[in-house]
Amino acid sequence: MNFSPKTGSPGSHSANHTMGLLLGTVVAILLGGCSFMRPQEDPTRFYVLSAAHSASGPTAESGRKRLQVGLKPVELPRYLQGRSMVVRMGTNEIQFAEFDRWAEPLDQAISQVMKENLSHAPNVARVAVNSHGDSTVDCEVAIRVLSCEGVRVANGDGSVRFEATWEVRPVGTNSVAAKRGGFTAEAVAWDGKDYGQLAGRLSEAMAAAANAIAADLPPIAMSPSGETRETAKP
Repeated sequence: MNFSPKTGSPGSHSANHTMGLLLGTVVAILLGGCSFMRPQEDPTRFYVLSAAHSASGPTAESGRKRLQVGLKPVELPRYLQGRSMVVRMGTNEIQFAEFDRWAEPLDQAISQVMKENLSHAPNVARVAVNSHGDSTVDCEVAIRVLSCEGVRVANGDGSVRFEATWEVRPVGTNSVAAKRGGFTAEAVAWDGKDYGQLAGRLSEAMAAAANAIAADLPPIAMSPSGETRETAKP
């Protein structure tokens, strides 16, 4: 009686073929260096504001005392309270940059830049941030930022938008009313892509705003004895 060897079932052939394909795929991946498992570079970039002031330093005006200024916390609209830099696309449309962000909270960054810029104004001796309850200051400044962003138009070009209002209130007296002012930066060019350039342009706008605030500070005259007194209102 002759016996022929049994052949494998169709199912076992199929399983072996599938296993072979899987092993081949694994080998190919290993030989390829497992590129899909390599760490990817983080494309996020972080930016800071910078102060812009004269290197010569402040000098007191004749017959005027240089002021001790208190700076209250800067107020921001809610859409500027995140870390993403903002680009305005139209009157009612804004975009948050996905990979271009402020390195610190924007309200704190603006406070520090305003402090440095105001400190170099000719009529300012010192600026104290978050000065509530500080009896050594002559006046307090409250700044509210209305816009702080880039503006991009249809052709890709853009400009810079910075607007702020403020209130200057003398400390320790009720004889002089608070003074309110506002500032809108010139629409200087921005290429619509370079966020480092945008941070620099916004820094320049804040320096100009600080100059306008310094001009709004109350004049305080020095008496012959060296004491200070507020200049009478016209």
